[in-house]
Amino acid sequence: MSNEAKQQQAQQLIVDDTLIAAYLEENPDFFERHPALLQQLSLRHPSKGAVSLVERQQTVLRQRVQQLEEEITDLMVTARRNEELFRYFSELYVKLLQSRSLEEVMDSLQETFSTQLQMPALTLKFFDSPLELEAQFTFAADTHKQLLSKRFREDSIYLGRLTNDELKLLFPDETIASVVLLLLGEQGELGMLAIGNHDASHFEPAMDTLLVKQLQVLLSQILPPLLKHHEAV
Repeated sequence: MSNEAKQQQAQQLIVDDTLIAAYLEENPDFFERHPALLQQLSLRHPSKGAVSLVERQQTVLRQRVQQLEEEITDLMVTARRNEELFRYFSELYVKLLQSRSLEEVMDSLQETFSTQLQMPALTLKFFDSPLELEAQFTFAADTHKQLLSKRFREDSIYLGRLTNDELKLLFPDETIASVVLLLLGEQGELGMLAIGNHDASHFEPAMDTLLVKQLQVLLSQILPPLLKHHEAV
């Protein structure tokens, strides 16, 4: 058989297969009207050899059911995790509203992120503050402006990775691979909350930011009065 004839035959087979598949899709009761064909048809199975069409359908259905069960399990795990996160953040909001000092704010943040959520590093820094704050709250203007220019061009929240130099500014004593950064204040002028994780894939740009945005808004409201109180003391 010539190459041209082989090509024509292959093309004809493709057309025939397409027509047969389309016909069976349009007539799902075909084998009900021709039950004898089910006994004659067989399909190749990778491990079992030739099996009947009914057996193959049953295998496919079992595999599909197993896949659906696994997907449902994953959804349930995700739902439980989301419920847990919501509860932790809700409890944190109450504690922050009850805080009477910057130290209490930090204690509440540390308890939630370090203890409950296993986030190993957390830093709260203030920009250009005239107050004589403790070292843990200070952030030199030249360093934070450099960080801001790179990470906050489009949003007041950044999720992802930082350079080694940037990480040293925020977490000098921890080996951090991914971070979430929150600018605080109406225009991001007040300061920054930084949360770090050892896992490089834990914080990613595509993550949902609903909970951290709520935390950002709350901190932006409660911190200015606490800073004034700190100055008065």
